[in-house]
Amino acid sequence: MSQSPPSTAAAGGGAPLSPLIHGRARLLILSHLIRVGPTPFTELRVLLSMTDGTLSVHLAKLAEGGVVEIAKEFVGKRPRTQLKVTRRGRAMFNRYVQELRDIVPGLAD
Repeated sequence: MSQSPPSTAAAGGGAPLSPLIHGRARLLILSHLIRVGPTPFTELRVLLSMTDGTLSVHLAKLAEGGVVEIAKEFVGKRPRTQLKVTRRGRAMFNRYVQELRDIVPGLAD
């Protein structure tokens, strides 16, 4: 007898795996920001090997969803864009990870 896949109720009651987070680029962005903390745009771009445009598009979607905060400031005369995960973003990421654990048997806590 085979096991049936987990229901959406088993994955937190709603549709599993938030489409706002579930994608390689956004998952990489959030994973980095949660692990390391606030990071300048230019540093994140290099670390994730993304173009300015690609990173900007994904950050805009994450910011629109309240997941990341984008702060523009000046360091001396140079502009700097600083990125950080919001409290809501951290909660959504934790929920996403739990949904993965519910869906994929054997993932460790």
